[in-house]
Amino acid sequence: MRELAKAMMSYTWAMSMFGVQQAINLVTPVRGAGQSPKTSQAFDNVTEATTKTFDSNLMRAFETGVSLQSGLIDIMFGGCLAGGCDPTRLVRMGSDAVQTMTGMGRQVQSTGSNSAPSGSPPSPSNWGSMPR
Repeated sequence: MRELAKAMMSYTWAMSMFGVQQAINLVTPVRGAGQSPKTSQAFDNVTEATTKTFDSNLMRAFETGVSLQSGLIDIMFGGCLAGGCDPTRLVRMGSDAVQTMTGMGRQVQSTGSNSAPSGSPPSPSNWGSMPR
């Protein structure tokens, strides 16, 4: 338990420092044509490292969310800001995301991954009552 607590604290400290570094990167000019900004590359690296820890169900949920977010950003920067917003595309993207997430929820439910351990006390979070 002690090692888990240390690892969690180390992670939160690293994320704080990551934020500071990205703020510095945002105000530091990029040199050379075609060079990708440090901040974008750093976020890609953290995303890649994080997604390597996902199981297949969580990875599908992540990919669905990324697809939805990317589509919304493309619409915002490409279509809606220029006055060419396509509501049909927005509805289709939302519907696809809901269908994917519903299917994943059914799969998790059928495998029993989401159930509480046997013998656990009945509470909404399965943590039991809080000390006073």
